[in-house]
Amino acid sequence: MGENHFDVIIVGAGMAGLTSAAYLTKSGYKVLLIEKHQKNGGLLGSFMIDGHQVDQGARGIIDSGIFAPMMKQLGIEVEFLPNPVRLAIGDRSVDFRDKSSIDDYGKLLKETYPGNKAEIDSILLEIRKVMGYMDVLYGIENPLFMSKPYDYEYMLKTLLPWTVKFVYNIRKAMKLLEPINDHLRRITSNESLVQIITQHFFESTPTFFAMSYFSLYLDYQYPKGSTQVVVDKLESLILENHGVILNGREVVHIDAEKRRVTLKEGNEYSYDQMIWAADSNLLYRCLDAERWPESQLKNEVMRKQEFLSTKKGADSVLTVYVITDQSPESYKDISGPHVFYTPSPEGLSGISLSDLKDSQGRFTYDLDMIYGWVRAFVRQNTFEISIPSLRDPSLSPPGETALIVSLLFDYQLAKHIAALDSHENLKRRVTEMVIAELDGYFPDLSDHVVKTVVTTPLTIEGKTNNTQGSLTGWSFANDPFPAEYRFLKVSSSVLTPIGSIKQAGQWAFNPAGVPVAILTGKLAADAVEKDLKKKNRRGEA
Repeated sequence: MGENHFDVIIVGAGMAGLTSAAYLTKSGYKVLLIEKHQKNGGLLGSFMIDGHQVDQGARGIIDSGIFAPMMKQLGIEVEFLPNPVRLAIGDRSVDFRDKSSIDDYGKLLKETYPGNKAEIDSILLEIRKVMGYMDVLYGIENPLFMSKPYDYEYMLKTLLPWTVKFVYNIRKAMKLLEPINDHLRRITSNESLVQIITQHFFESTPTFFAMSYFSLYLDYQYPKGSTQVVVDKLESLILENHGVILNGREVVHIDAEKRRVTLKEGNEYSYDQMIWAADSNLLYRCLDAERWPESQLKNEVMRKQEFLSTKKGADSVLTVYVITDQSPESYKDISGPHVFYTPSPEGLSGISLSDLKDSQGRFTYDLDMIYGWVRAFVRQNTFEISIPSLRDPSLSPPGETALIVSLLFDYQLAKHIAALDSHENLKRRVTEMVIAELDGYFPDLSDHVVKTVVTTPLTIEGKTNNTQGSLTGWSFANDPFPAEYRFLKVSSSVLTPIGSIKQAGQWAFNPAGVPVAILTGKLAADAVEKDLKKKNRRGEA
């Protein structure tokens, strides 16, 4: 084979693609990693704004019994810093430091909604139940990342008892798949209470996943040097093991029969196995199965392509990066390093995107009406605010601070406003609204703003090619759901109709996040390695 032939080609250098590449190069395979963007990491990592290092996606790392053992197995060391999470409603707040913090959260809710104390107790009971499931699910380091063969004592005293508990608890958890809002509405009729608990989750998030976050708040950690450190160390390992990384390159065609990819620039590379760690819709467009000769596989691939093309991506995010001329200490007592802040106890009750649509589901062209709705939407929303330099002071110049302020934002609305007005005006006007709301949380913030940078759902779409600028793969509102979501079936999530192509990442399995990206990346690498070993045993050319 020539220099343009690889054992494995991986498309997409987000966390899933990096994980697959790290394991396969460590095993000695010839690997080509292709990434559309000039930087690796996908939505994990950071970038610089006037000397401030700010995270572009995940605001921290959730271990989930996956991240730490993966790094250990790969021989990568990362120093982690504490990342306490705060939930704030108006001027009241609670810090999540241990399991007892759920009691403080209940007190916060009761102070905010004194007429719903009994209902809040019922909700807390449900949350504690799910937290109990999580204690079992992540009670040990995921065995997928443990060296094999397993030690007999480990199997007998740790793995087998955990497996029994895992299967029992995950089956109970999978009974809580209805959307969290619907579940809570059966407990309380107070829509503001429902919204305050749920509005920073994605649309139709399953009850189990939403309530599990009260455990995951305790699992957040922050890498010293920013989330970019994780990306850089994985990239270095891949290169040290002679992997090849092509940045700023985009795959436009896949010849599945000849096992060859064509890049936008015209270059061609062949492979024995492929891992697709990018948007699934793009995979099927690149396969161009419509041109294939008639076969059962063609029909299967085309059915899959048509099915996915009608599905909705998960909610997207609008982020305002705010650079101020104040020291991090100015924000320490108010927000801490990571807060979910809701200005109004009313929440998003009474606000619906349908208010901007006609009977045919088309957005209004009345720009004043649209921006008026967006203003109310921002005022009553929940902001996720992250301050990197409150964890690691080296991430901002002395006497200055970078705030990362995010809120969920509809891709179609962003696209409509950009077409009707402009993308720049959308960013400018929403920034003004966000700063105005934060003035009530951080006193006189607007007087200390030096610079702002904004990313929208359209920014995410342009960078990642993700369907509808999705942040976490498929929307939970899809019915039927287009990806595997059952934890007991996660190993099958990496398979596609084409045997030589595996998939990994947020489009392969939901609920998605960094741990799932790692998990599916490792599973895809294992599946590929298994097929490559079969090929070598058969002595195929």
